Amino acid sequence: MRFSLRIVAAAALVALLCLSLAPTRTPQAHANPNDIFRYFPETGHMISGPVKTFFEAHGGLDNFGFPLTEVIIDRTTGFQVQYFERARFELRPDLPPEHYVTLSLAGEILTAGRTDPAFDWLVASPDPERDFFPESGHTIGGAFRYFWQTRGGLAVFGYPISEEFVEVNPEDGNEYIVQYFQRARFEYHPEMVGTPYDVQLGMLGRQLLQRDPIALAATAPVPEIALIGTATTGYAASIEERIHNIARATEMFNEIMVMPGEEFSFLSHADFSEDSGFVEGYAIIGGRLEKVTAGGLCQVSTTLFRAVSNAGLNITERHPHSFIVNFYENILGFDATVFDPGLDFKFVNDTSGPIYIFAESNVDAATVTFSIWGYNDGRSVSYDGPYTSNWIQPGPAIWEYDPNLAPGQVVHLVHGRAGVNVNYVRTITWPDGSAKSNTYYTYYRPWEDFYAYGPGVNTGE
Repeated sequence: MRFSLRIVAAAALVALLCLSLAPTRTPQAHANPNDIFRYFPETGHMISGPVKTFFEAHGGLDNFGFPLTEVIIDRTTGFQVQYFERARFELRPDLPPEHYVTLSLAGEILTAGRTDPAFDWLVASPDPERDFFPESGHTIGGAFRYFWQTRGGLAVFGYPISEEFVEVNPEDGNEYIVQYFQRARFEYHPEMVGTPYDVQLGMLGRQLLQRDPIALAATAPVPEIALIGTATTGYAASIEERIHNIARATEMFNEIMVMPGEEFSFLSHADFSEDSGFVEGYAIIGGRLEKVTAGGLCQVSTTLFRAVSNAGLNITERHPHSFIVNFYENILGFDATVFDPGLDFKFVNDTSGPIYIFAESNVDAATVTFSIWGYNDGRSVSYDGPYTSNWIQPGPAIWEYDPNLAPGQVVHLVHGRAGVNVNYVRTITWPDGSAKSNTYYTYYRPWEDFYAYGPGVNTGE
């Protein structure tokens, strides 16, 4: 969290507070994985997220064919790419958002150096019935022009880089009238005249794939995506500001992809400042009442932590709260606080494929839910505990003046809780019978009753 008042030591951060107020109607992020994934058993690969959106908006199977790999890293460019039969998709964060998903220049790559007359640059169209593109020195006409115009045009296929000519298709050995574009090869199939398939795209994705041994190794089928971990926590009776911040943060953690071997950092993922829509809320800092920006983040980090833990993923950084928080008392020692700088929640995707994080905040039910989807490698998770010891009762109540409260108003912000040591053991078991256990160690300090009061209140102190 980024504090709007004074900076305090990370170790002083404790739990966020609760106060019964009517919930704010903040727009929610609804996670529907069925809208995000599409699995193709024909090749054993999946499309998801923006790749799926682009695929389905620009012709789907007819234009691109089946996926041949998952999303992988291109060793030359460093961009994430996914191979299809007729194209290669690129994820380009360096381009404007509308071009985040684009097609590789497969036509240019595969025809580089060709000196066929059809590739000679023209200064004008020799046929007034054909459209001329001075940007690339070539023309389009007839069935190819209609296909280009109705199936995506410049944005999908790019400019023509040859004229029409006859070429042997390397896939079936037959001759076809073809024309190359920056991102595609059009083929005319006269046997399909009268159907939507008289013009088809060449298998340029397959041809590119053959040039990349790393991509070829990624063609092995993968399991269908599955739910591998989930968790829900409640935040009933939270103050209005906290409800707002929880909903805002949940939106920011919805529909995230984490690649195999990648370490995910909660704090590095988003900006939790006022500029990002967060507001001030109460927190206890060093035993005193403070207002902080983005109060409520620990509800989100704790829920994500539980979902990741339930998925059996490798947790590399987790910090417990300093005090027992009523929202997480259903399982003591199973929470994760965050504080910027100093306290983060991190995990590594140690599965063989990408994982996807979905998050939803339901204001009416006052719940946050995280779901982790990925390739189920058969690992299972069990827990032992929590085991508690060394209970310590809280001391006298703490009273804090709040000039923003009404005269005579008293708000019981924190109901005191005892301190305690907690051990909670997680065991991950793989299909071959091997297992690994880790213990979540937590020390909760005793937490006194905490009251905020307005003008004119006699606290008796």
